[in-house]
Amino acid sequence: MHKDGAYSKKYDFSVGQLRNNVHKFMDLASLSTSSVAPAFSIAASYGVIAFYLGIYSIMGVIIVFPVYLFASIIFRKFNRLYPNAGASYFWGSKIVSKSYGSFQAWIITLAYFFSIPPIVIPAGEYTAQFLYSLGIISSSLLNNAFTIFILGSFWILITLIAGILGARPTAKITELFLGVELFVIIMFSLIAIYYLPDHMVNHISFSWFFSFNEIVKKPYAFVLAFPVIATIMDGWEIDSYASEESFNREKWPGTTGIMGFLIVFSIYMITMTLMDAETPLNLLSGSIDPLAEWASYIIPKYAVIMYIAVIASTASSLWLTTYILSRAWYAMSRDHLFPQIFGYTHKKYKSPWSNLVIIAVTAEAINAFMLFIPSIESFFAQLLSISGIFLMMEFAFDAFSGIYLFKGSKNILYLLISIITFIAFIFMIIMGIATSTFYIALAVILLIPGILMFFIQRNGIKLRKILN
Repeated sequence: MHKDGAYSKKYDFSVGQLRNNVHKFMDLASLSTSSVAPAFSIAASYGVIAFYLGIYSIMGVIIVFPVYLFASIIFRKFNRLYPNAGASYFWGSKIVSKSYGSFQAWIITLAYFFSIPPIVIPAGEYTAQFLYSLGIISSSLLNNAFTIFILGSFWILITLIAGILGARPTAKITELFLGVELFVIIMFSLIAIYYLPDHMVNHISFSWFFSFNEIVKKPYAFVLAFPVIATIMDGWEIDSYASEESFNREKWPGTTGIMGFLIVFSIYMITMTLMDAETPLNLLSGSIDPLAEWASYIIPKYAVIMYIAVIASTASSLWLTTYILSRAWYAMSRDHLFPQIFGYTHKKYKSPWSNLVIIAVTAEAINAFMLFIPSIESFFAQLLSISGIFLMMEFAFDAFSGIYLFKGSKNILYLLISIITFIAFIFMIIMGIATSTFYIALAVILLIPGILMFFIQRNGIKLRKILN
């Protein structure tokens, strides 16, 4: 009885409250910058982008950039009006309807839930590669599934501990890891610029950044690349989900998101240009780690240092994506859309501990399935790769909420931004799934629960009564 009583004092088994006035301006800015994860994004995705677009990969990023910038502007406006831990879900419910918001809640769940497991295995792989480079583990352990599982599990555990300790420790460890990541990237970039005349293998051209002829010549390549590019442009929205835990919740969230997004975009432009100029394109194209390829060309002796940036970026991405989903689920439970368990908070740290445990356990299970059961690895890989589509759906739904909100107002600029953003995301979503009948079928199947939630909510039935 004594132990049970002590346990219940720590863990609240009712929908609790998040801690207010935790995040300061720089905390939010760091979260938004780190959540985009520049080093991890480039390492994980730029090889695929280069495979599709070659030397014009930077142009693909530039074309997609305004769409996400417009989305961040919409987020900033919504944060001024309705700061809430549920962010996109809450705005859809408040602006359009509760049934619309319930469907959007499912989209958010799919988007972030499917984004977490694909981070875990790379986190283990990058850590293993770093340890191997230092001579700590042997080559036999480098590609060993059990090694990757243990190292991935380590980062899941760090994510769980940091998350349960609350918003403040999460922000501080993020700032530490972001500092390491940015220091390494800036250091390599400065060295690359210094040695550029001697290391240049591809001469920098204005056409890398924009060439209408290239778009006309191979539009299909750009269409294929857009969904991949979309995966390196999100994450800045975390400050919206952290709004209830921040100071000046009606001023800072949204602004810091734009700030973080612009910082990462600047990093992309500088780093990607140097990578394309100093590394043979055939090595970048399809590489599992283009950053490592580039680093090995700049200073081969110290290329291992780049792994520190990638590991820091990957780990931060893991716990910050978890942060977003845990706060979104908390808000959904508080509004009686999700079961009460999703709203449990730690009495001391005011963190949604039950959500963090659920996410950690499922991520660990999927990690094990993918590493130890080869027969279902490809299915899980395809299932998880669709997360980018649902992330774009989230932003498309927000843009539609913007159209709904601003259509009757005199704010023509925000209406225009919302319309352009909605059309652009719908186009990228269609192109992203139209290339595969499997993706079309998978998207339809995964959306069925959301459609059911929409109609149940529309008919006035309390979902919580059903799910509980």
